[in-house]
Amino acid sequence: RLHFRDLKPQPSGSVIMGGRYFASVAMAAGLTASAVSPAAAHPHEFVTMKIQVAFDKAGRMVGMRYNWTFDEFFSAYAVEPFDENGNQQVEQEESDALLADVIKNITPIDYFTKFDQNGAMPELDQAIPVTSSFENRQVTLVFDVPFNKPIDVSDKPLRYAIYDDEFYIAMNHVEGDQAVMLAGTTDGCSSDINGADPSEELEAFALSLDKTDQAPMDLGAAFAEWVTIKCS
Repeated sequence: RLHFRDLKPQPSGSVIMGGRYFASVAMAAGLTASAVSPAAAHPHEFVTMKIQVAFDKAGRMVGMRYNWTFDEFFSAYAVEPFDENGNQQVEQEESDALLADVIKNITPIDYFTKFDQNGAMPELDQAIPVTSSFENRQVTLVFDVPFNKPIDVSDKPLRYAIYDDEFYIAMNHVEGDQAVMLAGTTDGCSSDINGADPSEELEAFALSLDKTDQAPMDLGAAFAEWVTIKCS
C-alpha cells in the first residue's frame, strides 16, 4: 500500500513553486504557472518536521519550536528569489530572508497548526525566527511560536496536528526520538504520535489531483499526524 510519507516530488519541465502560503517567493522569482507533468499529484511539496515543546519551571507548556526541512525541488525555487548578489550560493542572510518571508505568509493560518478543541487550547503568539540553513540541497527553517498564556496539560492533554488543509503540502514528523522533544519538562510528561490512516480510495483520489485542481478543504486532515502532549 502506498504511504504519502514515502513519496518523493517529481520534477517537471516547468514547476510553479509553492502552495498558497509559500507563493510570494515564487512571485519574487518571476515564476508563473505553466505546463506540469501529467504525473503530477497531491501533494506537491514535502516537509519533514521536528517539534520541540517548551515547558516553564512550573511544568506548563509555554510554546513550540518548529524545525521544518523542505524537499529539494521546493528548496531550489524557494531560495532563488533571495539570491540578491546573483552568485548562485545560498548565504546566511538569504536563507534568513526566506525564513522571515515564510513566517509572514503562514502567520494568518497559525503556522498550519490545529488543536483538538476537546483538549487544552493555547493562543498562539507571533512566531520568532531562530535559524535557517541550506544543506544537502534542502532548506531547513526553524522558528519559535510562544503561547500567549502557559498551558497546564496535567489536567487536560494538548493535541495538535500540523497540516495543509488542501494537502498541497505533505507535512510529516521525522521518524525516531527527534520527532517531538519535550524541553524543560519534569518527569511524568510524554508525547505520543498517532499516524494517519487514510483509505486507499482517498489516497488514490489525492494522487489523481493535478497542481491546478482544487482539492477539498478537508483533504489534508485525512493525512494528518496528531500528537498528544500530557503530564501526570
